[in-house]
Amino acid sequence: MKNKIFTSILIFAVSAVASCRQPETKVKKEINYQAQGDSIIKATFDTLKSALTKAIQQEGLPGAVKYCNENAFPITAVWTSENITLKRVAENYRNPMNAPDSTDSVQWKIFTTAKAKGDALQPSIVEAPNVIHYYKPILLQPMCSACHGKKGVDILPAVSTIIDSLYPNDKATGFSAGDLRGMWRVSFIQR
Repeated sequence: MKNKIFTSILIFAVSAVASCRQPETKVKKEINYQAQGDSIIKATFDTLKSALTKAIQQEGLPGAVKYCNENAFPITAVWTSENITLKRVAENYRNPMNAPDSTDSVQWKIFTTAKAKGDALQPSIVEAPNVIHYYKPILLQPMCSACHGKKGVDILPAVSTIIDSLYPNDKATGFSAGDLRGMWRVSFIQR
């Protein structure tokens, strides 16, 4: 009888303790979108810059324009996955595939307004249904003026000829070092 009482008390105690526990919840892993976005952008930029530098050394600037035409998108797409996409966006684009969509246009306006005021351009995280976009400005680097600078000043005639032949509707010239050239958009798809 003592065993039955002890067993009943034990069952009651275990049940009471179990009912007092908080229900288990799934802890959602917080993602630092800026850090992850910066890492993806840096790896992509470094790869693209290294590849273009090599193309310039081997084939000169006209050859580098051809190389960029054929390889910029595949290099940028290296980080694309089921959950992450990477895109370079610009209002004054060379390739129409880099044109901004409506969400990009809002962020572009924020960057251009800040730049016009002389404010520092800050990366931005924009949440939309099922996706979080991380935007980071692209400021023209001095070496990029050879293809995106002013025609007849920074851009050699042979380079202009190649650009015009590969990109007949090019809008991506006339920039000076430090100008807002475009922006990176890393999109984190939420499933």
